[in-house]
Amino acid sequence: MDEKLRFISLHGTDRFGMAELCREFGISRKTGHKWVARHAAEGVNGLKDRSRAPKSASHRTSDEISRLICSEKRKHKTWGPKKIQELLVVKHGIESPPAVSTVGEVLKRNGMVTERKRRGAVFKVERGTLTAPEHANHVLGVDFKGWFTLGDRSRCDPLTVTDLHSRMVLKLAVMEETRTLWVKAEFRALFRCYGLPEIIRVDNGAPFASNGPGGLSRLSVWWISKGSVPFFKH
Repeated sequence: MDEKLRFISLHGTDRFGMAELCREFGISRKTGHKWVARHAAEGVNGLKDRSRAPKSASHRTSDEISRLICSEKRKHKTWGPKKIQELLVVKHGIESPPAVSTVGEVLKRNGMVTERKRRGAVFKVERGTLTAPEHANHVLGVDFKGWFTLGDRSRCDPLTVTDLHSRMVLKLAVMEETRTLWVKAEFRALFRCYGLPEIIRVDNGAPFASNGPGGLSRLSVWWISKGSVPFFKH
């Protein structure tokens, strides 16, 4: 407001042109002329900020339709906006009824609906505690560290296997893809060297989370049942 009054005061001195003043105040010439015209017509009150809301809303729901919506809601308290919108067409013959969302807004504005809290997940996931490794070969941590592109544009997927007790990296394998067949081959070589661990801790990424016939979740059971590798602890 003070800036507008200062602009009008300087303009009234006739010492500055409109273009020069507008550049100084950082406004357009159209705005400058508007301020001068409003001040001349209404005085200081004409320089006050005015609402930018439209004077008319052509798509606004009429009061008559709003009353019909509220009336039908009182008759059918369990009905929602969709059914009430259908009543406006079938019962009251309104060819272009408000959208379902608009009907809902009318009901909300008149306090005829209450917002419901979103329900949480239907199934609560119970997360157990992780086993603390107590000795070597007790718990192994297996993970793919994220693929990257080599200089020859080929893909590299580094597979790491770590003994979580000693923090020793037992295997670091460079692979082209996270394919189950190739990962199984690396595990076979690992088991031949260190034996079967008691627990293998993996994330939910491929191929560890697979429940199919080729899933690695069955790998340790397969080795024990076949007796191919003796189980021992270091």
